Amino acid sequence: MILFLVDGSQIRGDLIVTATLRSDLAPIPMSLELDVRAGEESIERLLAQDELLSTAAGDKFRIVKSCKAQSKDVQGENLMAVMRVTALLDACHGIAFVRSRAIVKERASLAAIYRAGGATVRGIDADFPVPRFCCLVGETPTFHIARVLQEEGGVVRWKDGKLAFARLQDLFKQAPVAKLPHSAADDVESGFLERHEVPWFFSADASASFVFGNRDKPRTVLFAPFKDEQRLRNMTRCLIRRKVVKIPLNMVVGAGELVEFADGTKLAVMTAAHVWESTGGNGGVGQNYTRLWLGELEG
Repeated sequence: MILFLVDGSQIRGDLIVTATLRSDLAPIPMSLELDVRAGEESIERLLAQDELLSTAAGDKFRIVKSCKAQSKDVQGENLMAVMRVTALLDACHGIAFVRSRAIVKERASLAAIYRAGGATVRGIDADFPVPRFCCLVGETPTFHIARVLQEEGGVVRWKDGKLAFARLQDLFKQAPVAKLPHSAADDVESGFLERHEVPWFFSADASASFVFGNRDKPRTVLFAPFKDEQRLRNMTRCLIRRKVVKIPLNMVVGAGELVEFADGTKLAVMTAAHVWESTGGNGGVGQNYTRLWLGELEG
């Protein structure tokens, strides 16, 4: 993996023990986890908390955690020391921090809410107005942004260097970016858990009459104030994880993309973890691979 430090210098490939670039359908859609051989003071200083890392694609990541640790690998007679780093997408990392001032907005765009929370995104593809948004002192904006996205029936993803909003139904209207054999995946099925963990919602309108969401299946029931029927239905609509698959490294497949299996099943990528390992796990030989968490639309 090609990574650059804040001074523009590249981290030597032989110093990177493991690197995981994670793409997710979350308010902060990209993260980077990294183990780098310790010992060079200049690199350790530039891998400190709040420093920047850049990928060859131009994506920038802000380090939020950095510590010195022992690796499982041996160097000479001792366990090798590494710098263990966790970094978040720089354009969005500000919304991960607990607020010291409240954010209260009405009819503001999603991009405006991101910026109010400390993000530096210039705009969001397919942006939309949010009826009301409230993040109080001591709370984290990411939680409330995730709730807004759920009410809107969609997700955000990082695509072509920009943040983009997409409705869940639209994810399944794309052309698949990869075709996989059916045997490549571990299947996950549990209708029992789904009915406990995916609730349906109800609210009340101005006349004190009940407004109901999707009640097609027996589920846990929750009350949500100030919601219309469309938003109540959106809140039950979600991606249910169906398969987990490990494939050769494929950077084209990211969160929000569609993959197709040999039997014709199409599933959306919920999380894509692109992993580089220089040693271990294969007789001392490094390996590069992509692990995908795939889901189907429910509700």
